[in-house]
Amino acid sequence: MKASFLLRAVAVLVDSLLFAILSFMTAGLGFFAWILYEVCLLTLWNGQTIGKKAVGIKVQGVQGDWGKAIVRSLMKIVSGVPFGLGYLWMLWDKDGQTWHDKVAGTTVVKE
Repeated sequence: MKASFLLRAVAVLVDSLLFAILSFMTAGLGFFAWILYEVCLLTLWNGQTIGKKAVGIKVQGVQGDWGKAIVRSLMKIVSGVPFGLGYLWMLWDKDGQTWHDKVAGTTVVKE
């Protein structure tokens, strides 16, 4: 079953809070550290970040695929630029995918 917009938003909030704490503790590693965090966890930890694990969702199609994980993470920038349209896209997409999911060929599902 596909993950809802609300579950995905809560997962992002949890990850953002954790990363804000980590960033503060490590003198602000910034954008590249976020990409590293997300890519490593999605690739090595069953398609989940800490936030996704906390709410019981995962990204399908990225486990073990570093290329897809990098593309998906970088594409999030494009998804967010036009007023978050790429993130909201999942609300009316028949497959429930955001732009970054579509480009990377992934879907987010309940665990």
